[in-house]
Amino acid sequence: MTEMSARERMMATIVGIAVFLVVTYLVVDYFLKNQTRLRGELARNANALVVMRRQLAEKPMWDQREAWLQAKQPKLTTSEDVAGNQLLNHVKEVAKKNAVEVTSQALRPAAHQPDYSAISVDIETTSTWPSLIGLLRELQAPEQFVVFESVNLKIDDKDATQMRAVFKIAQWFAPAPKIK
Repeated sequence: MTEMSARERMMATIVGIAVFLVVTYLVVDYFLKNQTRLRGELARNANALVVMRRQLAEKPMWDQREAWLQAKQPKLTTSEDVAGNQLLNHVKEVAKKNAVEVTSQALRPAAHQPDYSAISVDIETTSTWPSLIGLLRELQAPEQFVVFESVNLKIDDKDATQMRAVFKIAQWFAPAPKIK
């Protein structure tokens, strides 16, 4: 090989520096992106750890609630139709006690979820606002497992002192045992 001239050495040095700078930029860029990704993962893992520690600290409370639920939630011992009629009769009885007039009623098919089975009824009512509040309060006692799945309230068009309400009311029963 022949020796490089001063101009060639200068050009080789410039090309070498340019290659060095490009490679350095690519390596630094790679490490900065990797650092950003790792910091994000660290933050997500730290948050997950905080959540897991909180859940572990709350485990006795949730175990106690699960035991209460297992002891108190009613089991569906009758047919779904009988349970639906019992729920409807109970709702009508509480409505009558609270001076709420039931204008329409209907049984709905049972819904089975992994955590509960729901027996539902639809009712339409007319009442004063205080009477309606009494109905809502009495039906939702904690150990009755009665829930309002949907509620549509409006003031009666003909009488502003009356409330018209459409309810989908369900009673939640313990899930049926799994058959293996």
